Amino acid sequence: MTTMKRKLPSDYLKQGWCQDRYARNKNGDDVEVGNQDACLWCLYGAIYLSVGQGTLSVEELFHLQVWLNNHRYSSEWQDAPERTQEEVVAVMLEAEATVLGSTT
Repeated sequence: MTTMKRKLPSDYLKQGWCQDRYARNKNGDDVEVGNQDACLWCLYGAIYLSVGQGTLSVEELFHLQVWLNNHRYSSEWQDAPERTQEEVVAVMLEAEATVLGSTT
């Protein structure tokens, strides 16, 4: 029996990252987080998508948001012009390791 790894916010952020909107399509247009054309997500858009896809519980969403807020990783931080995809992915990986632990 093969166990599939659940898709977490960091997986979506590695796939594609955007700023100033929760999600964008390949043309850079603003789309809903769960839209089939979405291929870029912000820090929080990736979290919301994971909940919508059923790979994160509402409780896990809450704990991730608290961790991010306590460490000052706000949407203003993620949307800063100097921010990079690598930085955002690294923060999300740290948050997932801390909050979700061995369930990832």
